[in-house]
Amino acid sequence: MTMRMVYGSEGYGWWWILLELMREATDYKLRINGKYDIQSISQEVGTTPEILTQFFDDCVNEFGLFESDGQYVWSESMLRRMATYNEVCEKRREAINSRWHKD
Repeated sequence: MTMRMVYGSEGYGWWWILLELMREATDYKLRINGKYDIQSISQEVGTTPEILTQFFDDCVNEFGLFESDGQYVWSESMLRRMATYNEVCEKRREAINSRWHKD
């Protein structure tokens, strides 16, 4: 709610876009320390690199929506959900393989 109060519906849209980008990224984390990382992400989000940098900072330090180590930004909640999802997918894959690969 606080993020939406500060950034409005536009910020809420950015947050969802960033979650989608994280979902597609390796280890579900967005790299932010490369020469063109912020510029590239800001283009995807539809804002300037300066505003995106402030948005990341606020989402990490003010709103508690993301975590960052200075190299990557991620959502702890997404990491937990994706770990559960990946575990279920693996169990289903094993079940299918055992069913269809019987001798």
